Amino acid sequence: MYRLMKLELKKHKISWYVKGTLIANASILAMLYFFTVIEKLENDIIFQTSDEFFMFTGVLIRGTFIIFGAVLISKIVIDEFKHGTSLILFSYPISRKKLVTAKLILIFSITLLTMTLSTLFIVASFTGLNAFIGFSANLHVTQEQLSQELLRLIGFNVAAAGTSLVPLYFGLRQFSTPATILSAVLIVIVTSSSLGPQFSLINIFYIPLALAVIGLIIAWVSIQTINRLELNKPV
Repeated sequence: MYRLMKLELKKHKISWYVKGTLIANASILAMLYFFTVIEKLENDIIFQTSDEFFMFTGVLIRGTFIIFGAVLISKIVIDEFKHGTSLILFSYPISRKKLVTAKLILIFSITLLTMTLSTLFIVASFTGLNAFIGFSANLHVTQEQLSQELLRLIGFNVAAAGTSLVPLYFGLRQFSTPATILSAVLIVIVTSSSLGPQFSLINIFYIPLALAVIGLIIAWVSIQTINRLELNKPV
């Protein structure tokens, strides 16, 4: 399985994904710093507590990489069926189920890894600089609290990585890249809608956990039915 994943990674060069991840990280950090500028100019407090900062940052990161996960699904799975390149892939003396399983594990792993690294980088960068410069007046985080919050955010990231597989269902319906990405955007919009940082659905652990279970079920069903999928013909 590892060798198949390695071959997939080599075939689908993901330098674009790495660049996108770096741009997303820089954009999220810039947004957080911009909020602190608003605090100074408007004499207002954006993050009333450190909990609000961690919740808001988690929502931004998870939402971004759920959409990135959908793009990976489009590139690695949907496009191969849409353009017929799976004909070559499935001609190898390896079962279709094993090939598709390797693809989905790769997508899940990349999404989880980049989401987690981004969480560590963004939180550490912002809280670290804030400790010296004092960007946000109410953001005082102890080392123990930082460790606890990072562990909690990583737990949410695992669920979000599973959620990123949900768009697979919509993509396979018509072998459609737009449907795959649009479904991810809708998932992010619905789960991130809130009346405030503490009321976002995606911050209620059972919601992303339920979506993750749905995503894993969709992945499992897709693997089991892959032999019945006709190339270039949507299900």
